[in-house]
Amino acid sequence: MIFGVACVAQGILWTLWWNDPTHFKMSLLFVWPAAIFSLTIWWVFFSGTSILLRVISVSAVVAAMFGFFSVYRLEWDGDMVPRRIALRSKPSAEEVARQYLQQKANSDEKTAATNVVPETGEIQKLVAVDGDWTGFRGPRRDGIVLNGSLRRDWDAHPPKVLWKHPVGRAWSAFCVVGRYAITQEQRGEYECVVAYDADTGNEIWVHEDKALLSIVDANGGPGPHATPEFDDGLIYTLGGTGILNCLDATSGVAIWSKNILNDAGEMPSPAKPPQWGVSNSPLIVDNLAVVIPGGSETSDKGVAAYDKKSGQLVWTHGRHEASYGSAKVESFGESRQILVPTGDGLSAYAVNDGHELWSFKLSNQPKVNSAMPWRLDDSSLVFGTGYGVGTSRIDLKSSGDDWTVKARWHTNRLRPKFNDFVVRDSYLYGLDDGTLTCIDLQNKGAIKWKSGKYGYGQFVLIDDVLLIVSEDGDLVLVKAEPTKSEPLATFKLFSDSGFCWNNLAFVRGRLFARSANEAACVDLSAEPATN
Repeated sequence: MIFGVACVAQGILWTLWWNDPTHFKMSLLFVWPAAIFSLTIWWVFFSGTSILLRVISVSAVVAAMFGFFSVYRLEWDGDMVPRRIALRSKPSAEEVARQYLQQKANSDEKTAATNVVPETGEIQKLVAVDGDWTGFRGPRRDGIVLNGSLRRDWDAHPPKVLWKHPVGRAWSAFCVVGRYAITQEQRGEYECVVAYDADTGNEIWVHEDKALLSIVDANGGPGPHATPEFDDGLIYTLGGTGILNCLDATSGVAIWSKNILNDAGEMPSPAKPPQWGVSNSPLIVDNLAVVIPGGSETSDKGVAAYDKKSGQLVWTHGRHEASYGSAKVESFGESRQILVPTGDGLSAYAVNDGHELWSFKLSNQPKVNSAMPWRLDDSSLVFGTGYGVGTSRIDLKSSGDDWTVKARWHTNRLRPKFNDFVVRDSYLYGLDDGTLTCIDLQNKGAIKWKSGKYGYGQFVLIDDVLLIVSEDGDLVLVKAEPTKSEPLATFKLFSDSGFCWNNLAFVRGRLFARSANEAACVDLSAEPATN
């Protein structure tokens, strides 16, 4: 009877969640542990078998489970389903990173500042030029590489790994300016901002804050999530516990530091962070550093803007809870707006004073909105979310200072969970719960094709090609075109180094990529490196 009830419950949950692959898979973890527990209670107390048999059988099962988990550990995927079994005797990724960092510290292989005037030894202010990757998903926050140099014949000229080494766990991507490749890592009890030499992978400087994200699950684990942002010689970073730093880009010296959760809360209690920690990357617009601490029914401090030079709080607005997406600036007609993914949808705020212009509801049960919106024209954009919900094309209309927003169409055939999409020639390319998908924006989001399972990996668009790093560490080239395209080339970049959930950076023919536990720089330029 217990087994039958479990089967019925599983069938009901699968019926309810047929269009939500995440909960569809996770339902197995709800139903069958409960069934096994119930069967154990029945067997021990109500089965009527001899006490000796019950004691022996339960002891044997407990001993087997204890023995198994003493020898092995489970590793989980982005849907919270076990993906592989690993020996506990094998060093964990954190131990490998710690050993590597200790070895580097002992060898004293740090690189000096790279922007030094040879004649005087003076360190010049770091300046971004065309082609630099100044922050989250690039200088425009869209994942598009302009005038990218990319070779496509990987059989004749395979990708060349220029350097690869362990790093502290985090979901941050690289910001690359000049020879500075800057990211965030968790190193023990410290959230660290680390600058590496883009050419060699050697550490230039590190800034430490004693902070450890206390929310640890089977997937995410500890560590910061946000990508550093470069502006005018300075680096802006946001840690998983809410620490907002402004650092000198050449030295890592702190200019100012704030805790956005403390500033958004009511003393003595800070604002409540999202379930998996603060994840949004700072946005620099005009003289402001904009972040998303999150609001509530009683707190109108959901979005905060700090003076980028002094760190003084300029304005706060918004009652929407924070989620995991980052802010971006777009113009609709004469109106410059800060678009913010929130726990219940997408909201827009005026740049000058932060007052809310409009809000569009699009949410899921865990309130995970991670994908960035995409402006299509002066009066419409596209925005999507995962967990079975899907993607909407949204029309905007203004009347004076008032804005109205409504969905032109909605499709649940593209559900971007925590992977951003790109648009090229009126076609959107994204990962629908891990499957690469092309939809037609001019035809109500109709599916053009689905092909290739890349898990919760990430990609950038270079000319007419998608450069993908899958969740399992495979580097893949796929044509971005409305007719179905098979991979042009593949290359194994990361092996057994944790999830590849981190966003990518592509700078002058070189890919800077991360997994949870490793970082790499790969030469993919049209003129391949020869040394």
